[in-house]
Amino acid sequence: MGPPSDAMSRSDVDSRTHPRWFTPLRLLAIFCYTNLFVYLDRGVIGSNGVNGSPVSEQNPEGSGIQGEFKLTYFQDGLLPAAFMVGLLLSAPVFAEACKHVSAFRLLAIGMGIWTVACIGCGIAPNFIFLLFCRALVGVGEASFVSLAAPFIDDCAPAKNKTKWFAAFYLCIPVGFALGYIVGGVVAAQLSWRWAFIFEAIFMVPFVLFVSLVQPLQLHGTKHTPTPGGSVAQTQNRLSVVLRTFWNDIKKVCAQRVWVIVDVAYTFYVAVIGVYGYWGPQAGRQLFFGTDSSSSASTADLAFGGVTVITGVVGSLGGGIILDLVGSTVRNANILCAVSSLLGCVICILAFSTTQSFAAFMVVFAFGQLAIFLLQAPVAAVGMWCVPSALRPLGISIMTVSIHLFGDVPSPPLLGLLQSALAEGKEGHEAAEQWRVSMSLVSILLAVAGLLFLAAARFSTPGTDFREIDKEDDEKKDNAKSEVLPPSEADSEDPCNDSVPLLQDTDGLGGDERSGHA
Repeated sequence: MGPPSDAMSRSDVDSRTHPRWFTPLRLLAIFCYTNLFVYLDRGVIGSNGVNGSPVSEQNPEGSGIQGEFKLTYFQDGLLPAAFMVGLLLSAPVFAEACKHVSAFRLLAIGMGIWTVACIGCGIAPNFIFLLFCRALVGVGEASFVSLAAPFIDDCAPAKNKTKWFAAFYLCIPVGFALGYIVGGVVAAQLSWRWAFIFEAIFMVPFVLFVSLVQPLQLHGTKHTPTPGGSVAQTQNRLSVVLRTFWNDIKKVCAQRVWVIVDVAYTFYVAVIGVYGYWGPQAGRQLFFGTDSSSSASTADLAFGGVTVITGVVGSLGGGIILDLVGSTVRNANILCAVSSLLGCVICILAFSTTQSFAAFMVVFAFGQLAIFLLQAPVAAVGMWCVPSALRPLGISIMTVSIHLFGDVPSPPLLGLLQSALAEGKEGHEAAEQWRVSMSLVSILLAVAGLLFLAAARFSTPGTDFREIDKEDDEKKDNAKSEVLPPSEADSEDPCNDSVPLLQDTDGLGGDERSGHA
């Protein structure tokens, strides 16, 4: 089932004047395009073609990044860690800055950094420079992961909101998968460096678009011009901003359901990080060995193709199922729990029992399908459990925690575990240790599932800020209509470039309401 028509979408969005370029479906398409290349980069860095293989007796030269820079498994695992460090440090900054600066212009700044940093990865002369560029890629991506989803939440029709989230978030597995394929093909034909340069080129149109068009504004945010003044006045304003930022963090973290979902999602992301980074290499070594360049390409293509199919079907399926059963916070958490628990069982079976690459990919595909069902529901819960004005901050804090405690440490730690298990072993015996290490990390999906069940238990109508904010908006609109004549009330939103659109003037809405821990 596809997204609803443009006319349907437009009727559900804020009724005020919009820029000429804007329609809800057009905005969704632009953000899906960008999200695809954001996550294509994640797949590229994890592909066998780009990431390569380390120097060994069987392969003295190695290949890709590992071979060129003579990296150990632990050093190689630092590449995704550096990326995540840049992302987690920057995400809260972008989320808070959207209260003072146009979110569209922040997207231009962030994704401009992303584009330049990807080019830097392609020309990196040494490992340290590559690490630095991967951190900058994370800084740039932080703007997009913090700000894009709230725009979709504002524009999507209420009846099909989860489907729209599904369309957006299916770009994550599809982007990952295309990254595996592009990384393998480009590295085989040209060099691993060109994969990064190509993805940067494809991001340039988005950077130009959000830099130049008339911007939209997120619901619940207001941009107040910052006047000049003395050094003391500037310091005082900075102090006020920092206090407000800290208070906003406390309000988000006071939402009990949001906190439980955040912890559950962290365990889930830790596993996904390992699958995304080490999955192709584990499949290659288990079933092909490491001395054949064609085996690297085969593993990349297989993982890429399976991830595309399961990502699209799973992500859309999760959104459709939630809309059918009712898009409540409780139902979303139950769906996330079922997804995690079922995926845990199937993925462990894939790594521990299969004896051929074909059998492994079939079983693992069903595991991925189950796992991807939660993409749209968990994103929706992360926004619905906090006041609308704090959605970017809620997303950014969740982004920080799931990466800081999830897929930042999990790839290097899995590398250490695999190195310890394979120590003193050669050939097939060493490769078989991937069964143990990947099965152990898959158990974390069961932990995530149990936590999602706990979140479902505490999910009540009072924890859903969609209804709370709707009531506040209606009260404010009624109060405005009683005070202002109709002509003045209708003219309060002039159409000009200095007033961003989709603007809401109610501040933080119901952030002191129920649902606190």
